[in-house]
Amino acid sequence: MQCPSCGAEASGNFCSACGAALKTEQCPKCGAEVLASGRFCTACGSSLSKGVGGSSPADPQKAASANATMAWWVAGAAMVIVLLVLGYPALTRGEGAEGTGGAPPGMGTPSGGAGAVDLTTMSLEDQSTVLFNRVMTSSSAGDTADVAFFQPKALVIYEQLAPTDPDGLYHFALLHQVGGDHAAAVAKAQEGLAQVPTYLLLLAVAAESSAALGDAESARSLYSRFLEVYDEEMGLLRPGYEHHQPIFTVYRSEAEAFLSSG
Repeated sequence: MQCPSCGAEASGNFCSACGAALKTEQCPKCGAEVLASGRFCTACGSSLSKGVGGSSPADPQKAASANATMAWWVAGAAMVIVLLVLGYPALTRGEGAEGTGGAPPGMGTPSGGAGAVDLTTMSLEDQSTVLFNRVMTSSSAGDTADVAFFQPKALVIYEQLAPTDPDGLYHFALLHQVGGDHAAAVAKAQEGLAQVPTYLLLLAVAAESSAALGDAESARSLYSRFLEVYDEEMGLLRPGYEHHQPIFTVYRSEAEAFLSSG
């Protein structure tokens, strides 16, 4: 059978590619086929929180409330994706630099808006792009389960790819940061800062993770440096800056707020 979530060939109770439940039931309100693990019917929007089998349909007032909640949730999710596209666009490194390794066993095929993506047919760089964007999208949406599933896989690819350029190390550091390993995030950021000490994205992520580690002195120094070179750096448009223009103002606000807080 095909997974109803990502379209991959699957069997059993859960998809081995994306982890979605394969068992389906009927919506108690409209009778449409829905995933057993779903919370809302994709046909009518009714809440499935009480289970799709054996429970009586909600009364009209509760159904209307559930539909309104679903509408707000969808609108909020759409806004998150828009912000993500602006702040964390796809990682690119130039043409012709393909990796030589395939996807590690059990990598799976994360799905995107247009359907399943088979990582096993991609170069390491393309895999890093797909997985990085998946992790950042899930993190921005607050989907901790998705982050927990894909972030370790993204790190495996980045370890194999071993980026050395500041932009690649920024993405590597962000993956560590999203996973909660702030010490590793700082270490990767410092690798890039050893090459370009004024690279704004690395200064910002290193400052954030230093603050998360409780190292206020390092965070203050990094944020101060960020603000000192901000105007000059923004005029240089270093490689990687063009992809992240909207995030610079966010980092600048963070730096100013941190320093003004003392």
